[in-house]
Amino acid sequence: MKRNTKLRVAGISAAVVVVGVALATPTVGLFYNNILVTGTANSDIHAHAHVAVPGSDDDRFSAELETEGASNFVVQDAIFSPGGTTGWHTHPGVLLLSLTPDSGAIDWYDAHCGKHVYQPGDSWTEGTTLHDVVNSSSLNAHLVVTYVIAKGMNKRIDQPAPACAAALGLN
Repeated sequence: MKRNTKLRVAGISAAVVVVGVALATPTVGLFYNNILVTGTANSDIHAHAHVAVPGSDDDRFSAELETEGASNFVVQDAIFSPGGTTGWHTHPGVLLLSLTPDSGAIDWYDAHCGKHVYQPGDSWTEGTTLHDVVNSSSLNAHLVVTYVIAKGMNKRIDQPAPACAAALGLN
């Protein structure tokens, strides 16, 4: 009886893992993925910059980066083929992304399937919210990404597609 119960528990556990993996949406078309560098900041980060910018409308620029706890910095160089997608996912931190000038445009979708198109040379940020990136152009999409994430965590967490994705063919 005890052995039979252990087998049932093991079977149920395996089924839960399979269902979780089945619900996640895979990355497709990523043919170049190079981690250029990783580093660790073992304490909080409090970085602030305030710079006068001559000739600009308001003559100033400011930037801040604040972390609580240790963090990893990861710089990634990634290229997606036409039709490629990151799959739906989140991140445990903040990302700085740039689409290189030799790329095609990409479509960035939020959790409500709202779309933003980024053009070659554009830069943007991502946080912890659910999103998917699709290369709908006829050119490769070449991204350079800097992650600032919680120490010891994976840089991305695969997620199931939101309900709105099915109508757009994004799952």
